[in-house]
Amino acid sequence: MTELKNSMDFEEAYAALREIVAEMENPKNKIEDNIALYEKACRLVLHCRKKLDEAKMQITDINERIAALKNSGGDIFED
Repeated sequence: MTELKNSMDFEEAYAALREIVAEMENPKNKIEDNIALYEKACRLVLHCRKKLDEAKMQITDINERIAALKNSGGDIFED
């Protein structure tokens, strides 16, 4: 199973989360094992939310800069 690392990108964290969910569905697991898996899953969910929030902020920033350029008559194709 993948270990949670702060450097994980969204796709890695989401894949690890899916892995944990699949593992939790194993009927042979002890409840203690599922509790540990649940804790890891919660941490991964928080990490994924953080990454999505960061992406949302970047998109909002891009949209605001494009709107400002559009309103000022500037070239929207400049970096």
